Amino acid sequence: ESASLIVSVNYFGAQETLAAARPLLARGDAPAAVAVSSNSSSLPNAFAPLVGVCLGGDEAVARAEALTMPTPSVYGAAKRALALWVRREAPGPGWARAGIRLNAVVPGAVQTPLLQGGLDHPQLGHAIRNFPIPLGGFGTAPQIAAAIAFLLSPDASFCCGSLLFVDGGTDALIRPTEF
Repeated sequence: ESASLIVSVNYFGAQETLAAARPLLARGDAPAAVAVSSNSSSLPNAFAPLVGVCLGGDEAVARAEALTMPTPSVYGAAKRALALWVRREAPGPGWARAGIRLNAVVPGAVQTPLLQGGLDHPQLGHAIRNFPIPLGGFGTAPQIAAAIAFLLSPDASFCCGSLLFVDGGTDALIRPTEF
């Protein structure tokens, strides 16, 4: 059940919240919105059929598909679907053509209670601690908030459909020939 909840929260909930905010944003002076994806969206296990199912818009089918997958893969696929949704929707009539900038921040491992639970896990802790982060250590909530604030600010007024990786260099290390 937790795998299907991951899809509902991390893709459908995020996408529906942004879509519901769009009419309110359209009334603003320099409207912008930022989705929160994850750098797990670019890991190999995130390239799953679930991504297409999410983008197809049928939450019940997506939840059923999620139950056939390992839970960590579901998270990456749901976050990949959200990042792709941002890329697809941002330049369109509901967003950029309506004067609303839509972008996404793509955080890596951030020191939170959830991450700490993984670090404390007897099987997962070692793998999490050894995940490659070129800048070392884990990110912090203020670092992610600063990236979001930038994407919402006038300084990012030419950003549309951008995915801003804030992961200490992990994505660049793992995928040096892709962007």
